[in-house]
Amino acid sequence: MRKTKIFLLITLAIVLSLGVAGFALSVSNANDDSNNLQFDKVIEKIGSFLKENKSVLKINEGDVIAKVNGIPIYKNEFELRKGLTLASGEQISDINNFVLNKLVREKVEEYLAMKYNLKVSEDEINSYIEKEKQKFKEYPEAERKLKELISKSGMTQEEYWNVYEKYNAERILLFGKLYNLIVDQGIKKGELKKADKMTVEVQNEYKKYFDSVIHQYVKNAEISFSEKYRDVFKNFKID
Repeated sequence: MRKTKIFLLITLAIVLSLGVAGFALSVSNANDDSNNLQFDKVIEKIGSFLKENKSVLKINEGDVIAKVNGIPIYKNEFELRKGLTLASGEQISDINNFVLNKLVREKVEEYLAMKYNLKVSEDEINSYIEKEKQKFKEYPEAERKLKELISKSGMTQEEYWNVYEKYNAERILLFGKLYNLIVDQGIKKGELKKADKMTVEVQNEYKKYFDSVIHQYVKNAEISFSEKYRDVFKNFKID
């Protein structure tokens, strides 16, 4: 059980919110030798990708691929998410469509967060990261794997926490606030029942409701591609 927790922790830290849940699940169900082998391969691939493509960490700079309700999707962000997804080993038939769908959804969530005046402060981000660091200290094996990843990626510890993980933390916190707000609205509207106890079933029900609300906004989103990338993404469609 302890090793399962370690590998889930490090897995989620590396591929947090990148849509690579399948890898985390496969890790939790495998034996220890398989865990180590699979995980080491992923670390190697992610490290190599980040080392060879360090410019993608300048996430909100450079070319803009598209805008979603006026919010830009930068090429660097797209390439970062694409590279990490491929490194995870997931088998995806149309990687461009897969990654762009995830980013469109996130930009819609950012748009809604702005609409509801939801914000994440630097203090909240720093607190989140400090708690994450503490979790790693509780599991020396996980901390060792993280240091291995950072070393292979060519990043410094400061770059990992202040750039890469800050990008993850800010999104997670912002989208978490939006999730809570939409669920609360659903309860007030009578579309969801307020739960006395947060069971797995309730969590699934709330998530299904949240996803359905977001999907409607995604379907109605105004998406405009930059002229330079129109041909590249001409076959894009909302999943």
